[in-house]
Amino acid sequence: MALTNNATIAEKMQLFRSHGITRDTRHMTQEADGSWYYQQIELGLNYRMTELQAILGLSQLKRVDEFVAARHKLAKRYNTALQGLPLTLPTQAINSYSSFHLYPILVNNPMQRKPLFDYLRSKSIGVNVHYIPVHTQPDYQALGHRPGDYPQAEAYYSRTMSIPLFPTLTEEQQDYVIHHIRAFFQ
Repeated sequence: MALTNNATIAEKMQLFRSHGITRDTRHMTQEADGSWYYQQIELGLNYRMTELQAILGLSQLKRVDEFVAARHKLAKRYNTALQGLPLTLPTQAINSYSSFHLYPILVNNPMQRKPLFDYLRSKSIGVNVHYIPVHTQPDYQALGHRPGDYPQAEAYYSRTMSIPLFPTLTEEQQDYVIHHIRAFFQ
């Protein structure tokens, strides 16, 4: 635990705790791409786990196979229901077994990503963008990295969006997500 009564030090500690990431637009070096946008303005680490979370994590580890199976079932439903839309859906190599930690879709037309994101959020659907290319973050830019250095990562970022996928997602909740994605493209 770290304590301070100094606001400047507290802000620095919060940055270091969360990978040096901020969502505070006052500290960003450019305008945000959308409400998901963050910038890594310092080189920080993940100092957010507590002992209670570690204990809970160990107990949940006993159910990991059940959780992954549930995610696979839901991913298959998405694959079927979203076929034929102007999206690229996640694939899995034959010699691998994904945990489907995320279900990232790629919007074929990058100009539709932000409107789709905003539309789904307006329907209380918890979409997000994973991940912003690290070389575009201020801390890495200070090291000499520039936009254009990794065009594949930037192309992926311009089209990606993760839609809800978690083991306890009900079919009714998933149908709601599917309905609104389909409605957006009609």
